[in-house]
Amino acid sequence: MTKHEETARQNHNMGKNCAVSVYSAFSDVNKTPGSIPAPRSDGGKCGTYLAAVKLLQDMGIEKTDDFETEFLRRFGSLKCGDLRRSGPECNDLVGAAAEIVESLL
Repeated sequence: MTKHEETARQNHNMGKNCAVSVYSAFSDVNKTPGSIPAPRSDGGKCGTYLAAVKLLQDMGIEKTDDFETEFLRRFGSLKCGDLRRSGPECNDLVGAAAEIVESLL
């Protein structure tokens, strides 16, 4: 488990929502923090996905397509409702999103 994945999972276990859990896990390397998107605020998309994409953008990393491709490969959807119905726990989505972002840094 990576450092940021562990932090993201801990954030989520402490009651932070999925988007905040992922985004704030990278506060040690994100020197230009922006506003964190609300879960499902963009057409019902997963908050972990939205936060990870925003995080990469805020850090000036142009690999959002790479993130999306890997997230879709692992989970099959970007929609919160689809993901919740298909079975991965939110904490697992949070951890995976942090792991993927870290691999793209």
